[in-house]
Amino acid sequence: MHHETPPARLAITDCRLDRQSFVPLYRQIKDLVLDRIEHGDLATRDLIPSETRLGAAFQVSRLTVRQALYELRMEGYIIRERGRCTFVGGAAV
Repeated sequence: MHHETPPARLAITDCRLDRQSFVPLYRQIKDLVLDRIEHGDLATRDLIPSETRLGAAFQVSRLTVRQALYELRMEGYIIRERGRCTFVGGAAV
């Protein structure tokens, strides 16, 4: 019996930011996370890396990451539990 292996899930940080673009870096990060959610690479209740980790991975300040995550939270794509974690929400997905 042949079992198909499920496609590998992509990490949020598998992409590079385009520093030559007119699109702000926070918006590029937001779009990358949103793309992962919409394409099923991130599912409801999947953890999002911390602001510090994302900032290090993308080589941007924590404030840049915070702005991206703030907008995703305001649009209902992610949920932040203060002092615990950030994860993909189920409402907007």
